[in-house]
Amino acid sequence: MRRRTTAERSGNTSFRSMTYQGTDWTMTDFDASRGKGAFSASLDAHSALSLIEASGEAIVAADAGGRITLWNAAAAELFGYAAEDAVGRSLDIIIPEAMRGEHAAGMRRIVEGAPARLIGNPVELQARRADGALVPIEMRICDWGSGETRSFGAVIRDLSDRRRAEERLHGLAHFDQLTLLPNRNLFLDRLQKAIALADADGGITALIVDLDNFAEINDAYGYPVGDDLLCRVARELKRLIGTRSDGVSTASRMGANQFGLALAGASVMEAMDFAEAVRRSVQEVATQLDVVASASIGVAMAPIHGSSPGRLLANADFALRRAKQEGGDRSQLFDSRQREAFRVRRDLETELKRAWVAGEFEVYYQPQVRLADHAVVGGEALLRWRHPKSGVLLPGAFLHALKDGTLAERVGDFVLQEACRQAAAWRTATGRPFRIGVNLFERQFVRPDQPRRVAETLEATGLPPEELELEITETVMTGSDDASIRRVGRLRDLGVGIAFDDYGTGYASLGLLKRYPITRLKVDRSFVRDLAEEGEGRSAIVDLILALGERFGLGVIAEGVETELQMKRLLALGCAEGQGYLFGKPMPAEDFAGLLAGSNAASRGGRGGALVA
Repeated sequence: MRRRTTAERSGNTSFRSMTYQGTDWTMTDFDASRGKGAFSASLDAHSALSLIEASGEAIVAADAGGRITLWNAAAAELFGYAAEDAVGRSLDIIIPEAMRGEHAAGMRRIVEGAPARLIGNPVELQARRADGALVPIEMRICDWGSGETRSFGAVIRDLSDRRRAEERLHGLAHFDQLTLLPNRNLFLDRLQKAIALADADGGITALIVDLDNFAEINDAYGYPVGDDLLCRVARELKRLIGTRSDGVSTASRMGANQFGLALAGASVMEAMDFAEAVRRSVQEVATQLDVVASASIGVAMAPIHGSSPGRLLANADFALRRAKQEGGDRSQLFDSRQREAFRVRRDLETELKRAWVAGEFEVYYQPQVRLADHAVVGGEALLRWRHPKSGVLLPGAFLHALKDGTLAERVGDFVLQEACRQAAAWRTATGRPFRIGVNLFERQFVRPDQPRRVAETLEATGLPPEELELEITETVMTGSDDASIRRVGRLRDLGVGIAFDDYGTGYASLGLLKRYPITRLKVDRSFVRDLAEEGEGRSAIVDLILALGERFGLGVIAEGVETELQMKRLLALGCAEGQGYLFGKPMPAEDFAGLLAGSNAASRGGRGGALVA
């Protein structure tokens, strides 16, 4: 009598078959794709059983009734039953209770002749050990015989180690290993599901929590303290999320010092209250660790601020940046109007970069005169943008986007070089000294090598240092440190003049006039405008600035002089110089050259009008 496995069913490409005839077992490796055996060897029953017993994988056989007929040592180790305790018993001893009914029904169908889909194919499932524990296994089944004489065999592999490795990899891929919070990838997945599940009335709120100045905390207290801070904040976030009990809200670590939160069904007020609770918790953790730490939080709500995780988090991040810009340690709800303003500014910055490459920036010049006789004593260099569609644009249209961007230094250097070159040319043409005022961007002012750059520009253009006056705003100076004061000192050592622009409009103290080697104060146009109005006190600030100039030995020039009345009152107060539309608007270099030429002619002919001093 010959018994053969049915393992060569379709779907397999290779397998091993065992057949029995008399006292011998025949084992054949088949390659189903080729339709022929790779090799065939005959073994006696004892040798075959020895081979099965020596296998490192569990091998189990059962009859058509599900009674175990073969159980090797590896099966005993895997399931916890010795062979003498397993053979003759039902396969139910290794089948989880929840699966026994389905298994018994499947066995009956196969015995009755139904197709056996699992034969020859690897199957992953749970098996039951003697102690009741479940173990993940991979099983390959073969069968032989038919009807009531049909038998089944299985090679079983323990997948516990593989499952643990997979879980470890899953943890590495989806959880932050320091705080054990979900990482950004898992948070995005959960946020996507939360948005999909949220009802129309509830919605989902995304919060991005950023620990302010975290790098400084690491530098000041060390990385262990920084890590401890992150872990404690993470526990606080989990605690706060846990108070919601909705099964959807979640917390995650998004990056180095940034956490992401998702809240389900929160109103605007609830979301902002929750953000405030987070902010206070961070402060409490910092107090426990005796460190200085705070949090800035950006808040965005779906669907009004975005219906996808990407858009929602982008808007929450935008709100976070706004909170940072306002000083940090605060929460900010996303405002679409701010996003639009940001877009407009970004587009302007892009257009400014194009304009720089295209050479569209120009330098205009406004005359500075001696009020007593209108003699031109110098000029101020002013930036203009000759836009290809909009014409010549004043700084008010673009300076806010330029001064803090990457182009500020390059454009500022261009203005300095062009103004010095032009002033040197006018000096040569007129044979008289000519003072040129040039505004410095803050990004130029704070450069450590700015004095060297100025010296190189003066040498390249041939302009004497005393004929260059660098104008620095009050706000730049009040925010400067001792290093900046030393840089101004180095500029003065070159012989360059330093003008305090827009004096009186900010919070400059008298102490700054002592600390900085200033040579001139520029009276802001707003104070000059008041001189045209009647009433007590209209001239008080101008009078005070003039007194300070005299007290500290500084020159004073008034900006924005537009009427004869303003000029007369400035003269009456003792102001010596001024600039404004009364004497000339900012103009291109060629027009300014014409003004100087006319002044020289008037001077030689003894006629009135503007003169070059």
